[in-house]
Amino acid sequence: MTTAGGASTQRGIKTFDSAKAVRVDDTPMQRPPELDQAARDALPEFRQAGGSITSLLYGNPESEDGGGMSLVRVRFGANYPLPRHSHSVDCLYYILSGDIHLGSRVLTAGQGFFVAAGAPYGYTAGPGGVEILEFRPTSSYDSQVRESPIGWARILGGVRANRDAWAEELGS
Repeated sequence: MTTAGGASTQRGIKTFDSAKAVRVDDTPMQRPPELDQAARDALPEFRQAGGSITSLLYGNPESEDGGGMSLVRVRFGANYPLPRHSHSVDCLYYILSGDIHLGSRVLTAGQGFFVAAGAPYGYTAGPGGVEILEFRPTSSYDSQVRESPIGWARILGGVRANRDAWAEELGS
């Protein structure tokens, strides 16, 4: 059996190779989110800004049962504003490098956080960007964007201020 990230199975042990990771956008892992009108209006500009790289290191989102556990590596460019959203499954986040601003808290490399299924959250990458690992109990899930119109105005302001730097920083 082979899964994203070049995983193979032998006698209950699955290995994977991050060099063979695939972009999450190229998999059925995250089904299209539920969107309100504010999100439908803002998302085209937000997505075109290219401030993130999301790679599936381990998982099998094409399986009928959700594929079991998944591991995703995400890089967000400097000051990248992740809109408030929720997922249909629990997720555990671990910061490899950089920092994030999660509400009034700043979390740095070596720290992490847990978000329960259905809990809305968002954060902003720090001035040096951030690299995060996301652990989930499944390889496919649903999401819902829950950002306010005022939040979208703030986020798009950040996109406009940073998109050229993101293109240089992330090569997008």
